[in-house]
Amino acid sequence: MTENRKYMRFQAPLEVEYRTLTLNPIFGKTLAKDLSREGVRIGFNRAIPVGTPVELCLNVPGDNLPVFVTGKVAWADGLDAGVRLTKISQADRGRVLEFVYQEWLKSAKPLSHNGHTSPNGKLDD
Repeated sequence: MTENRKYMRFQAPLEVEYRTLTLNPIFGKTLAKDLSREGVRIGFNRAIPVGTPVELCLNVPGDNLPVFVTGKVAWADGLDAGVRLTKISQADRGRVLEFVYQEWLKSAKPLSHNGHTSPNGKLDD
């Protein structure tokens, strides 16, 4: 499969509730497998065709307000699917990206002045 992504994907423990915007909607709750600036990969409880419109509710840990977005299934592989976000407010996008960034910082290893990580995870002097 050809890689068409414009943005990096990050793993972040984000709870997602979904509903397909179809005649017979499919509902479910799952954890995001990864996400980027324009999309999220989630596991559905049944196969979802490419092009299916979906509504997502993202529950950002530490944030009292959920983030509501709409999107469209861009690719599907079994029960996994990538949803391209088509409607999300700038403020909500910022909240989600800030959470993802903070999660990334927790897992990132500091680099030394020469660009290498030291064996103990601290900066090389």
